[in-house]
Parts: sequence; structure tokens; C-alpha cells
Amino acid sequence: MAVNSFIEGAIKPLLSVWRRPLALAGILLLTACSHDTSLPPFTASGYADNQGAMRIWRKDSGDEVHLLAAFSPWRHGDTSTSEYRWQGDQLALIELNVYGKPPEHIRARFDAQGDLSFMQREVDGQKQQLSSDQVALYRYRAEQIRQTSDALRRGGSSCGRGAGTLPRIPC
Repeated sequence: MAVNSFIEGAIKPLLSVWRRPLALAGILLLTACSHDTSLPPFTASGYADNQGAMRIWRKDSGDEVHLLAAFSPWRHGDTSTSEYRWQGDQLALIELNVYGKPPEHIRARFDAQGDLSFMQREVDGQKQQLSSDQVALYRYRAEQIRQTSDALRRGGSSCGRGAGTLPRIPC
């Protein structure tokens, strides 16, 4: 009996030394196995260039993508916000607000085939129709914002609070 208690006494200090490293290794193993590489459903990102700062908020929900972008110029020009929605790969909505004098509001909706179903431009309370060239330009800008958002999202760029620099993405 005295020999068994001697062996137990010799092993216990060794167990206490290995207990923490084994627990740490177990936690690391569990963390590595549960690592999720999927992109988050909501992201906020942006970039700064010589014209101003662009901030982009994005929400992915199933096959729907909803983008909200805000552009703030450094010197001259008006702040603007734009909202875009896609159903799958089809652009469904464009809504732009330019906060100038006079303010400008543009809205265009598209059907499931991508054809224009509603368009309106309101400047200083007066409603106007958009030309086909203007609609094409707004579609082009929507695709540029989407591609920029895709690139920022894949690259892991995100906006933070306070001072700092955002990555510059050439368009």
C-alpha cells in the first residue's frame, strides 16, 4: 500500500503541469473545427478617394441584396445617398437622393425581367420623367457600386468608428 500511495504522489504533480496545456489544446481544436468562413449577412464598408468618402452598407438575405451608399464630397458638391435592391442578379430598385439646393429625388423600379416598370425624378417639388440615357447611367452606377461592395466584402474591409483610413478601391 505504501508503494501505491508513493506512485500516486509522484503522478499528481505531473498531471497538474499538463492540465492547462491539454485544456488549451482542446479549446483550440474545438475552435478550429467550428470556424465559419461564410460571409456575414450584413456588412458596412467604404473607401476614400480624391473626390470624397463613400460608405456602403449591405444586407444579403437569400437571393436578395440590399445596398445603401452615402457619398460625402471633400470640398465641392452635394452629399448624396443611394439605395439599390437586387432580386437574384436582376436590379429591382434604384433610389437616389441628392441633398443640394434644390434637393433631387430619383426613383426607378424594374420588373423580374429587368425591364423598367416605374421611373420618376423630383426636383424642387416638380416631378419629371427620366430619359433612357439617364436610366442607363443609373443602372451602370448601380452595377459599379455592387461590384465595389462585392470586392470590399470579399477583401474583409469594414468601416470602423473614429479616425482611420479606409482602403481605396479604384472604380
